Amino acid sequence: MNREELLNVLNESITMEKKGHKFYKDGAEKIKNSLGRKMLTRLAEDELIHIKRIKEIYDSLLADDLSNIQLEAPLVESFEEIFSRMKGQMDEAVEDLGEVGVDDEEIINVALDLESHAKLYYEAAANKASDEKVKKFYELLAKEEKNHYDLLVNTNKYLENPSLFYGMGYH
Repeated sequence: MNREELLNVLNESITMEKKGHKFYKDGAEKIKNSLGRKMLTRLAEDELIHIKRIKEIYDSLLADDLSNIQLEAPLVESFEEIFSRMKGQMDEAVEDLGEVGVDDEEIINVALDLESHAKLYYEAAANKASDEKVKKFYELLAKEEKNHYDLLVNTNKYLENPSLFYGMGYH
């Protein structure tokens, strides 16, 4: 991948992340369940972090100097870790389940599609990258998007059947 192609991929990445941020922010305002709301809010914040990191790579590439780029492993939290941390708020989320509607499910399903698409896009970008730092960067982004996808899958399962999670020891 030449410099111009890489700049285009980075631009597309920024556009995708901005769309994801807007979707998660809007979804968090619409979703009825408090756990789902918190999860979408967290994902919106993560998208802002992705945008910042992508812009750093973009600006460094424009300056023809990728040497100052620091690649950090993503903070990967499992649903179980998040669930445990939020367990004090679970009563509120369980009460909200009576209000869960089709909109909540649709929001999570669209979010799953967004994360799946982003993961595949970043994997493809990593495979095409000729610079090792850029390749590693996109591999890290793909890993973060997979983590987001897994979080959403488990949030969806929780919204469908919270007693399953309590029965599995998440209480």
